[in-house]
This record gives sequence, structure tokens and C-alpha cells, in this order.
Amino acid sequence: MISAAQSESQSLRRSLGRGAATLLTAAMIIGTGLFAALGTTTEKAGTGLLLAISMSGLVALATGLSAASVGIKFPEEGGGFTWSRKFGHPTLGFVAGCAYLGKGIVSTVVIALAFATYTARMAHTLPPYAMHIVAAVAVLAVSVVNLRGIELNAKALIVTLFIQLALLAVFVGFAIPKVKVANLAPVLGPGVLPVLAGAAIFVWSWDGFMRMAIMASEVKEPRRSIPFAIVGGIAISAVVFAAVAGATLGVLGAPEMRRATSDVPLLIAGTRTMGRWGLWVVLATAWLDTLTEAWGDLLTVTRVALAMGKGHELPAWLGVVHSRYRSPHHAVIALGVVCMALALFLDLRPVLAVANFFTLVWYGIVASNALMLPKGQRLVWPVVSWFALVGCVALLGSLPAWALTTGGATLALLTGVRWVAHRQTSA
Repeated sequence: MISAAQSESQSLRRSLGRGAATLLTAAMIIGTGLFAALGTTTEKAGTGLLLAISMSGLVALATGLSAASVGIKFPEEGGGFTWSRKFGHPTLGFVAGCAYLGKGIVSTVVIALAFATYTARMAHTLPPYAMHIVAAVAVLAVSVVNLRGIELNAKALIVTLFIQLALLAVFVGFAIPKVKVANLAPVLGPGVLPVLAGAAIFVWSWDGFMRMAIMASEVKEPRRSIPFAIVGGIAISAVVFAAVAGATLGVLGAPEMRRATSDVPLLIAGTRTMGRWGLWVVLATAWLDTLTEAWGDLLTVTRVALAMGKGHELPAWLGVVHSRYRSPHHAVIALGVVCMALALFLDLRPVLAVANFFTLVWYGIVASNALMLPKGQRLVWPVVSWFALVGCVALLGSLPAWALTTGGATLALLTGVRWVAHRQTSA
């Protein structure tokens, strides 16, 4: 038997109030999409950029409300992994957990490399090998801070949020007078399918919206705080995304944004509106945003690894909580080492679409978990979760075939290995 004291020492600490959870959610959404996905989204959606962002945001909101419904019913860490197991579907939970781990690892490494790219631009130049070293050091830095528990991480991330908002407000303020309204039309862009493809790219940028549900065991009064944090975080982020993306599109126009590489449109717009100072404002924002996003990714994915360790779907060593800091320190160390090694030796940016596949699989499973709730326990109407599920399927269908094949084969292989391992254990 495990005593109450022992159980408490093996659990994460509930320390996030409603306001902190909302600001932390916004902090973990805002930023990376504007730099890593704005150009590629415009390449698909054209002048339908704002519509693509809105469509992906609606899928995020519906999925977030679905996650909140289940998160307040089972206020534990692990998200879709834990929830699927609670409903008696351990294999579905395993797929969800693997999808989130895959997404978390790929995106952490990709964002760390983006951070290195902006560091190189601020330092004027860095050789290729140095870029990978900078990315690995960034992962090391956020891993060390992650070891210290949620209180310190939340305070630091919220501080970075306010700095980012101030910098982005400066950019938008200078950009508005130079916006050409003609650059914003037609709103539908080249058509519904291209806008949908753009939404599939940008949906990854909303990823932080359900992290409070994944980290439910660290939220005070989860029934009140989790829904408020998800809706509030999405609302804050939507205003920022619309303002910055609209200003950039209005200043540059879709053709010029298409010609730029994925992270360059904001840099060009900043230079055009403020001169050399604009370049530095946008670079500083991008540098801080990418570091923040890698930080938030690692913070959340370690909670899923912790739950999988406790559930014996991964080595039980990962399911240990630090007695003083109440952080999943073994999971932080393990995933930190994996991400550092990948950042040091590989460039995972070409496989970012696979991370989008993993993200949408995770979202779809979360929506299905919400539909499994009894009628009296649902926070929202079933149609909201069905909308999230259909939206995920539609966005999956717009991803490149190679991403669907690679992501699907990876999850199938891992599920097959699990099945064989369980057969051998039960034999």
C-alpha cells in the first residue's frame, strides 16, 4: 500500500491559479507560428492568410474545449494518453502518447534550430556546425530550468510573454500606417482548398492551447481554471496573430510574402516600416519567441512522458517526480538528452509536416475522448467535439502524402512493438 504522504511526494504540485494558467497558455501559443509558419501558410493561402489562421484557430478552440471537458473530469497529467486509458482504451492512449512525444521532440528540435538561426542573424554569421551547437545549448538551458518545477517556469514564461507583446505592439504600431488595404483582398485567397492547406500548416502554431489540460495535475481548481485558461489563452493569441499577420500582409502583399522564405516576411516588414531598428525589433522578438516555444514544448511533453512512465508504457524510471521541486526530472533529463543529440547532429526542419501529422492525431484522439463522456459530464455540446474531430481529419487530408505515410508508419510500428511486448509479458 502507498501511504498518502508517499502518494503526495510522487505527484506534481497544484500551483497554477486561473490568471497564471491563462497567461501561461498564451505564452506557450504566441510567437513561433508568426515566424516559422507565417510565410509557408501564405504560400498556400495567399491573401486568404487571415482566413487560414481563423480556420485553424476554430479547430484549436473546439479541440481545446473538448480537452477542457475531459481535463476537468480527470485532472491528471498526460492528456489524451491518460484520458483514453480512463475510458478503457489503452492502445488508443498509447498512440496518443507516442504522437505527442513525436510531435514534442520534433518541434523542440526544429524550434531550437530556428532559435540558432536568429542567433546567427543577430551575430551576423555563424558556421553551420555552430548553429547546431547553439541549438543544443538552447535545449540544455530550457531543460535545466524545467528541472526546477512549474512555479519558476510559469513566472519566467509569463515575463517573456509581456516582453514579446511589447515588441510586437511596436511592430504593429509602425506597420499600420503603411498597410495597403488592397493587399488584404480577396479574403478567400486562391480558393477553399489552398486556404485549408494553409490552415493545416498554421494549426501547429496553436499547439500550446491545451497544455493546461495536459498539465491538469498542476492547476488549482481545475474545473474552473482549465476552461478559462484555454479560452482566454486562445483569445489573447488570436488577437496577436490577427494583428501581426494582417499588418505583415497589408505591408508586403501575398506575392512578396510567398517569395520570402518561411521566417523572413516579418523581418522584411519590420525593416520596411521602421528601417534598421525594425529589423532588430523583429529579430529580438523572434529570438525570444523561439526560445519560449522550445521551453514550453519541453515543459509539456515531459508531463506526457511522466504519465506514460507511471502507466508502464515507457520505462517506470520516467514516472518519477522530484521530491523537492515536484518536477518530472527523469523525463526532463531523458527527453532533454534526446533533443540535444538530435539538435546537435540532425536538421529536422524538412520533416516538420510529420510533427503536424502527430499533432492532428493527438487532437483527434482528444476530441474522441470528449465524445466518450456521459451527457451530464460534458462541458460543451457534442457538436463542438465532432467539429474538432472532422476539422482534424480535413486538415490531415491536406498534409503531404509522404508526411501521412511516415507518421502513420511510425505510429503503426510503435503500436506493433507494444503489442508484441505485451504478448511476451503475458505468455
